Amino acid sequence: SDGQPAQAAAAPNLSLVTIDPSNTGGDVIFLTTAPISSKDVTEGLISILAEIKNNEAKTVFLDKIIIECKGGGNNISRTFQPDEDGKDTIKAGKSYEWQNSREYHELGNVIKIKTPFPNQVVLKFFFDDYPDPFTVTKNLKSYQNATAGNAYDFPAKDENLLMNEYWYGDAGHGGGGQVFAYDMVVAGWNEDAKKWDQMKQGKTEDKNENWRCYGKKIYSAGDGEVIGFINDWTEAPSTSDTGSAGGNSIKINNGKETVCYYHMQKGSINKDLQKIGAKVKKGQFIGLVGNSGNSSGPHLHIHAIWDPDKDGKGPFVPLQFSNMYAIDIKKIAEPDPSADWVKLNKMGLPYIAEAANGSGGRALLWPDAKKPCWYPYNLKEIARHGIPESKYQEEFTKIWGCGYYPVWVDAYDVSGKTYFNTIFRYNKDNYDVVVRHDMSAEKYQDEYNNWVKSKGYRLQQIDNYNDGGKLKIAAIFIKKPGGSQSQPAYHAASPDDHQTMFDKYSKEGYVPVNVSVTSVGGKKYYAAFYEKRNVGAAVLKSSLTQEEYQDMFDDMKKKKWEQVYINAYHHDGKTRFSVIWYEKSGYDAYGVTRKSSNSDYQEKWSDYLSDGYLTRCVSGYDEGGKHWFAAHWSK
Repeated sequence: SDGQPAQAAAAPNLSLVTIDPSNTGGDVIFLTTAPISSKDVTEGLISILAEIKNNEAKTVFLDKIIIECKGGGNNISRTFQPDEDGKDTIKAGKSYEWQNSREYHELGNVIKIKTPFPNQVVLKFFFDDYPDPFTVTKNLKSYQNATAGNAYDFPAKDENLLMNEYWYGDAGHGGGGQVFAYDMVVAGWNEDAKKWDQMKQGKTEDKNENWRCYGKKIYSAGDGEVIGFINDWTEAPSTSDTGSAGGNSIKINNGKETVCYYHMQKGSINKDLQKIGAKVKKGQFIGLVGNSGNSSGPHLHIHAIWDPDKDGKGPFVPLQFSNMYAIDIKKIAEPDPSADWVKLNKMGLPYIAEAANGSGGRALLWPDAKKPCWYPYNLKEIARHGIPESKYQEEFTKIWGCGYYPVWVDAYDVSGKTYFNTIFRYNKDNYDVVVRHDMSAEKYQDEYNNWVKSKGYRLQQIDNYNDGGKLKIAAIFIKKPGGSQSQPAYHAASPDDHQTMFDKYSKEGYVPVNVSVTSVGGKKYYAAFYEKRNVGAAVLKSSLTQEEYQDMFDDMKKKKWEQVYINAYHHDGKTRFSVIWYEKSGYDAYGVTRKSSNSDYQEKWSDYLSDGYLTRCVSGYDEGGKHWFAAHWSK
């Protein structure tokens, strides 16, 4: 009325429709990411998907967005363009979505924050012709997953890894609804190339089975029930994908959140979980890592969504873990359990920026609440063969330090140099075990008197061997419940003395358990012990040649007797074997090898363990200046 033009509104009339990810209290939430090492700081990643509605009667033109993170002493302000091409338009009465997202394995527009974390976030949407922005202010909080302990367990176990293998990934997935997802593989130390490698030693990426991660077991990260699965998707041969989506997959809902596991092997999903509504327990086996669906190579994809409706749909939420360790791969040049590993407690995987030259950008991941060790915990067994004497104590200490105890030690020489074979089991029952090697006959007697006669230990195994022309003895002493029965034993015995004691103990109802023979200076020496066992009859042959052993083995197999012990040695220029058979061993099945090269033995060992067998004996010997191995397995 005064003739002046009408003033434009300071800010456009817009309203907030939704903002994700957010908790039930309406706070914006972020992913807390683990430090890249124990000497670095905890970080966080913020990616906000906001939907706003234009309540104006006209189209508005979005010029820029500013996100401000405040409080906690780490104020941050980031400015974003709404679109790569510049401005975005929002028509009258229409809604518009925008997210500070990113491309795969990049930080992009995602905001990285450090502790102490800010506690407030302000989103400012600036429009042409409006001097003030449309502003949304929210509390900012680290997410707490809606599961026991507010975090999940890592979906794998260290017992399925090999020595110097680790899971491998980081918080650098793509954007959109999977901005907090993880893609994970397995990396191992390539001793030849002196580098970390996703391929098995000497293999290339052209076959799925060449990838270390392929076929690894996947376990449920939390409790819940199955709300969906696919199990029949054909896999890609290696680095080409077989279609869209997650391929063979399973979705497990806990009443609030759904965790999705993608790209598994065809037909590998646990049969007990192949029905909607099947109950799932944390740590339960769910399937095998594969290469199905939209996959560029074998890997596990996992992410979480907010899904109280249990329909497999919902906004993305951070996926955080406890009970595991991580470290930036660039901070660990070679395997080292004592490196600056960081333990995760309600944290996502570390975010690690990829170097300009393409190196790094991932973390090694140890899936156990106990600190990283040279060997995974809880393996059925660890068996090492052909260890040079100079390396034996070092290797023994590594295995022992990971919670294993030896059940077998065998020493042998090749071209005058001494080597060791050893078998370990995981010491879940905390047995008291004492191990000695490089003992003279006199020193062994002192140790035997101390541990067996004075302290109530028993012999687990004894081995005498030729070490540079000297008679040496290795022994394992063990104390466990129910071990008080008589166990006659002797060492450094001549063949005649051995025969006399063998006859004596056999008449008294004992059977041989361990009869180790070696030759020093052209003379044979025996070390043995006996027990009363319900095995029927027993047969010992302590001086078989290669041919005699094979004939004897074939004959005993026809009679359905079972080999339970083998020890190889050299005498009078020939390989000899000391072998024990029982009429009833108590095992369901067994397998043997009489003469395997290093590589052949390793392959047999892997195959037998995959079929559920355990190694009972492995004995090395020299023929033609080469290492050969005799062994047997049973289950």
